[in-house]
Amino acid sequence: MQLTTTLRRGAALAALAAITGSAALAGTASAATFEKGPVLAPGATIPVDFPGYREPGDKKLKGGYRIVEVRAALARDERATTTITAPKGFKLVTLAFDHASQLGARTENVYVGKRSVRLTLFADRNRVAAGAQGHGTIYALARRGGF
Repeated sequence: MQLTTTLRRGAALAALAAITGSAALAGTASAATFEKGPVLAPGATIPVDFPGYREPGDKKLKGGYRIVEVRAALARDERATTTITAPKGFKLVTLAFDHASQLGARTENVYVGKRSVRLTLFADRNRVAAGAQGHGTIYALARRGGF
């Protein structure tokens, strides 16, 4: 049986499309996940020690403050970007990670006094095994009004 040039070209094109399509899907799949948690209101227990913020003795959040919680997971050698935003009418004071966090982060800009911050997250190679995912919770302390 002899195949025509048009039929062979079409079959080759279909095979090439299938290979590049599956490679594109595998290459763009990201292991990073971000899950926004509850916004803690006044009276809630403060979950972490925030740098630059003196917690009250009873560890309860004072009026005029909110804590935004974001849970993140990403692969060991992955870098992911996320934006953390304070509730409307609030400005960011400081950020903190939970004590068992396997993640680190950096920011390009000064965020104190702004409503949102863009973070580049990465897994701590000393705490996350090769091929595993690092997990952590990011807490953002926000205060009502201006500074």
